[in-house]
Amino acid sequence: MAAEMLRRIEEAVSRGSGKGVLIAAVISVGLILFLISLGVYSSMFYENPILYFGSAVIQAYATLTAVPFTIWVIYMQSRYGAVIVRLFLRKVVLPFIIFGIVTAVSAVTIALSRTAYANLAYMVEVIVTLVFIPPLITYIVKLMVTGPEDVIKVIEQNVRRKEEFIALTLRVLRLYMLESYPDEEAVNRTLRKIAYVMRNVSKLELCPDIWHRFRDFLKTVVVETTYLPDKYYMSKLMTQFMKWFIISNKYRVARAFLRYYRHVALKYMEERLPSDVVEDMFLKPTLMVFRDMKVGRSLLTYALEQTDSLLRSIERLGIRGDLTSREVCKIAELIEEYVNALEGVRLPMLDQRIVKIKRKFACIIRKPRIRRVEIREEREQEKTKEEKA
Repeated sequence: MAAEMLRRIEEAVSRGSGKGVLIAAVISVGLILFLISLGVYSSMFYENPILYFGSAVIQAYATLTAVPFTIWVIYMQSRYGAVIVRLFLRKVVLPFIIFGIVTAVSAVTIALSRTAYANLAYMVEVIVTLVFIPPLITYIVKLMVTGPEDVIKVIEQNVRRKEEFIALTLRVLRLYMLESYPDEEAVNRTLRKIAYVMRNVSKLELCPDIWHRFRDFLKTVVVETTYLPDKYYMSKLMTQFMKWFIISNKYRVARAFLRYYRHVALKYMEERLPSDVVEDMFLKPTLMVFRDMKVGRSLLTYALEQTDSLLRSIERLGIRGDLTSREVCKIAELIEEYVNALEGVRLPMLDQRIVKIKRKFACIIRKPRIRRVEIREEREQEKTKEEKA
């Protein structure tokens, strides 16, 4: 809602800029015709007006440029940091260019105040002063309503290193998520961009700052915000990060993020279909990644322990009545399928809990099916190919 409001303000200001220039031109022409109609032709009548008007114009434009720019810099630096402000330096040049042009014109007209061209110089100064006011005010208004999407676009245009782009974008996205009603499409587009940049994690350099940013982002999703991003893009991003940890041999970091992923899955279960959430937000980014990348037994065992902890929480939700027996049974069946796909690594405590849940919730015992996990993988690969195409 806030982003939509900013967009409407920007459109209104953009439409008003052209009208403002046209009005300024009409006023300038009208003023010149008025002076001509009074018969004021002699240059001597314009000597003092040029001096006073020129100095007033320079002071007015200096104030109009400096005050909003200072407020904007303080706001942007406190909200996004000094790095983001530096990225915006190229975009804030226009007010200073206009100020330079107006100052140069005023200097020339003041120099011509005691010559025979004083009348023409005065008219030129009036025209320049009025014509540059609408675009300057329009630009300042656009600058003052700069939103997170605008910041992300600037990051995308100016940052070349993938690692720096990911870190800055995650920071801005986290701040955007803290707003009351963030634009859902904007958040999903940003997540898609980050996932696309991370499509080949083997080429990314070690960057703990990014991992801290992603941890803070996940904590924001779980604790601070009421809005949950799209499940598909979140799952994809979580999968990419877990692959990055494994490729970088950061198993301790992977262990920490296993706990974060468990909390994210429980948070999403409040608003999404629980069985889909468990699969997309926990099983795919963890057990499936570990199986494909053939991680060590120690990390796999810890992942199964976290899976058991997640299943224990789901069991409590089922006992309280927050989840239906059907959903609890479906989740237990999903977890059993993914655990069986690990081939050889088992956790007796988890196996016992699955059996216990099936008995307690009177789950229908199904016959073994043909590796549904592999079928899901094939569907995911086909979907990814269609997106790339």
